[in-house]
Amino acid sequence: MEGLIMNYALTTNTILEYGNSAFHHKKVISHLPNGNRHEYTFRDLYQRCKMLANALTQNLGITKGDIVGTFAWNHYQHLELYYGIPGIGAICHTINIRLSPQQTEFIINHSEDKVIFVDATLVPLLEKIADKLETVEHYIILNAPDDFSTTLTNTMHYEALLAGQSTIFEWPYIDENDACGMCYTSGTTGLPKGVLYSHRSTYLHAATILSPNAANISNRDVVLLIVPQFHVMAWGYPYMCVLSGADMVLPSLHLQPNALINMLQKEKITKANGVPTIWLGVYEAMKKSPPEQPLALEEYVVGGSALPASLIEGFEKDFGIRGVQAWGMTETSPLGTVARLQPKHASLKGYDRDFTTGYGCTLTTQTCFFEREATTWHTGEARHRIPWNRNAHRKGGWYGRP
Repeated sequence: MEGLIMNYALTTNTILEYGNSAFHHKKVISHLPNGNRHEYTFRDLYQRCKMLANALTQNLGITKGDIVGTFAWNHYQHLELYYGIPGIGAICHTINIRLSPQQTEFIINHSEDKVIFVDATLVPLLEKIADKLETVEHYIILNAPDDFSTTLTNTMHYEALLAGQSTIFEWPYIDENDACGMCYTSGTTGLPKGVLYSHRSTYLHAATILSPNAANISNRDVVLLIVPQFHVMAWGYPYMCVLSGADMVLPSLHLQPNALINMLQKEKITKANGVPTIWLGVYEAMKKSPPEQPLALEEYVVGGSALPASLIEGFEKDFGIRGVQAWGMTETSPLGTVARLQPKHASLKGYDRDFTTGYGCTLTTQTCFFEREATTWHTGEARHRIPWNRNAHRKGGWYGRP
C-alpha cells in the first residue's frame, strides 16, 4: 500500500524556486578575478538563471541530456550555470582546472562537452588543447575585458549571450533521477572517471549537509565558499546555501591568506569551508598580524586531508574558531561524514578530542570507516550506503563505461 503523500520531484529547480520564494532578498557576493566586488540577490540569481535557460536552448541549441562544461572560478556567473544548465535538463560538467593538459583533454572528449563556459583568465589553458577537442561547438567567455582576444574559435562573451534574453522561462519536466551534474575523479587507477549526480542525490545531499549535525547552516549565516566550484560541485554548498537561505561569498581566484582574511572581516563571514592548507595559511597570517576586531567566523569545515591537531587547537585557543573535519569523495557527492562532537564526547581532552574523524556524525545510512582499539587508530575499509553515492551496480558506476 502506497502512502497518500504528494509525489514531488526533488530537482535543482525546486531548490532555486524555493530560494527565490523564501529568500529572494538574500545575497550572493562575488570578489571577481579583476578585483571588483559584485553583489546581487537570490531574486537576481533566479531571473538570470531564467535568462541563461533561454540562451542555452534558443541560442546554443542545448537540449535535454546534453553535457555542458564549465572551466571557471567561484563567482555568481558560475553559480548561474549550476542552476541554469540542469534546469533545462542538461548536465553541468565542472572541469577541474588543476589537472594536466592531457587529463583535461581526455575528460572533455570523453564527456563530449558541447559547450564550455570558461573564465577569461583560464582561457590559455584551453587554447593549448583546443585543436584536440572533438565535440566543443562554442566557448562562452566569462569575466572578459572588452579588448579580450583568444585563439579559441566560436567564442562569445557571457553577458552578450544573456543580453536581451527574457526572464520568463518555464522549466521542463525533469525526473528526479535524471543526471544534473558531473565531475571526474583522478583519485583512482587509470584514467579519470566520470561520476554523474542525479537531481535527487543533489537535493538530498544539500538538505542533509545544512543540518546541525553536518555543516550547520541557516539563513542567519554568511558562508565563504573557498572550495572551488570546479571541484566536486564545491562540496554541494551552492545548492545548500540557496536551500538554507544563507548569504554566499565567492572569492574567485583570490585565495591568498590576506585576501581571505579581508573577506572574512569585511563580509562578516560566519561559516566557511576549505582544505587544510588554506586554513594553515590563514592561521599563520592571523598570528603574525592579528585582526583588530574578532572575526564573526564561528567555524570552518575542512576536507581533502586530515586537519592537523595543532591547527585545531591553535585556531580555537587563539581566535575562538572551531575546526570541523569532514570526509568524502567525488563518488559521495562528496560529503559522507562530518566529525561533529556529540555530548558524550564532552569529557575528551587533547589528542582524543582532536581525532574525532571516526566518531563524528555519519551522513550515510550504513558506514564502516574507522575502527578504534584502545588508544590506537586503524584505517579500515570504507563502505557506505547513501542516497547520494555512486551506484557501482549501474553500468559499472562510471560515466561512459560498461
